[in-house]
Amino acid sequence: MFAAGALATALIAAAAPAAFATTDSQVGVANNMYPALKDMKGQIASLEGFTAFTANTASQVGGFWNKPAIDTSTMRGITSGNLRQQLKSAGPYTTCNPSSSNNCQDGPLHIDAFLSADATNVDAVIPTADGGTCTASGSVECNGDALTKHAVAIGRLAIYSCNGSWAGSTKGDDPSNAGSPPLAFGADANGSGNGKAQSPRCDASPVSGGAPTTMSGVVSWLGTSGHRIAVADPASAPFGAASKQALTQNGFTWTDSGPGQNVFRGSACDSAGTACKVRLESGISQVRGAVTANAGGNTQLGLVAKSNVANVSWTSSSLNGTTSNDPNTWTEVNPSAYSGYGAIQQFGVALTGGNTGAAAAWDDLFNNQWDFDSTIQSTLSAYGY
Repeated sequence: MFAAGALATALIAAAAPAAFATTDSQVGVANNMYPALKDMKGQIASLEGFTAFTANTASQVGGFWNKPAIDTSTMRGITSGNLRQQLKSAGPYTTCNPSSSNNCQDGPLHIDAFLSADATNVDAVIPTADGGTCTASGSVECNGDALTKHAVAIGRLAIYSCNGSWAGSTKGDDPSNAGSPPLAFGADANGSGNGKAQSPRCDASPVSGGAPTTMSGVVSWLGTSGHRIAVADPASAPFGAASKQALTQNGFTWTDSGPGQNVFRGSACDSAGTACKVRLESGISQVRGAVTANAGGNTQLGLVAKSNVANVSWTSSSLNGTTSNDPNTWTEVNPSAYSGYGAIQQFGVALTGGNTGAAAAWDDLFNNQWDFDSTIQSTLSAYGY
């Protein structure tokens, strides 16, 4: 089904009513699922009578859900794993008064549904009394409806590396040249996570002899001095936790502290030299960027989300303006390789107290429509879920 990895985006819907629409709605969604949801927005609206969603096409600016000078669209994304830091007053878990003088500008938004790459983020809006982890205090609301919590997608892992045909300076934007704002996304919000619009260009050389296509092959490849792999941080990203399981389940010894440490965060991995075998990135979107930018000089492999490399809208090189799978080298990982972790589930939940009728509509969508609607399921599949 679908994913969030690395973690996550916010979608907003409402604006000018369509003739058939009866319900306005605002919804936050993990960023790696945003492109798929954008393609199914019409179907979602028609199934539940929502006011037509308008997708964001601008680069993402974290922390501003509805600041008119930056983004006036009604569907857009923010990394859901960092919403507490990116939105004021721990939004989206707080009340926002749309009738206030600044119309909540720069502040939190009271959303009607929340879709995240990490179940812990969804649980964080559900009251502890209902099995969540949210405790109301001050401005924080616990308005997630536990009965609506639903697995909306299953993420897939892929082994990713550079293809020689896309290496060098003539194939599009330089992936190692960070842009502003950080983590800017392209028109489809399916960016590389390294500050540039989605580009197939690679600064790294292809893996000598060809990239491994199985997890046992990856572990064997890591046994050679100087070889390392980029993965999302298991502590905060479900794709990272599944990646760790895939490595250890296939024979890799994971040591992230003390003598013999072989797992390091970001630039610390670069400083560790050949001692570093696994380079931890903050989220799944950053993993692809670590490989294409050849982070540390030799991070030639990455365990990415399939949704990061499938059905991509390209914004540079000869692929500019087209939609296709990433032309670099990648192979989907058989889920049996991380069976100890299980399915990489993404969850959604409806929140009460927002737009009239919206929570009930999202409840119906999640529990009665989502798994059975052919348009929703085929769109998720096309985007790598």
